[in-house]
Amino acid sequence: MDYYQPCEELSRCREIDKYWDTAEYDKVFEGYLKIATETSYALAECQVGYCYLEGYGVEKSPEKALYWISRSAAHGDRDGQCNMAWIYEEGLCGEVDIEKAKYWYRQAALQNHDLASEKCKEYGIDIKN
Repeated sequence: MDYYQPCEELSRCREIDKYWDTAEYDKVFEGYLKIATETSYALAECQVGYCYLEGYGVEKSPEKALYWISRSAAHGDRDGQCNMAWIYEEGLCGEVDIEKAKYWYRQAALQNHDLASEKCKEYGIDIKN
């Protein structure tokens, strides 16, 4: 079963996904930004943050990346939560903060995010509760 529930916003995101394959990153960024700002859809917020983090279709901006990815994580998106953990673990948008990384890995793992679950094992984080 797909993690994301079928809805209009998901359908719009899936349409935008084709631009990843053709490396039309400006269309990726613009499309996700439109959805994120219109609807606060967590998947779109996560993708906007990732675009800012990596510079896909927009100039890199750690501050804007953190803003959008943190919105996604707060809205319960497991990929956003795992990305938040990665940002804190690596210090991608500032200082390394392992405690915050552990917190976000756990949140994502509780939603069956595979990478986050592996990271929880590495850090000895209990995800059974």
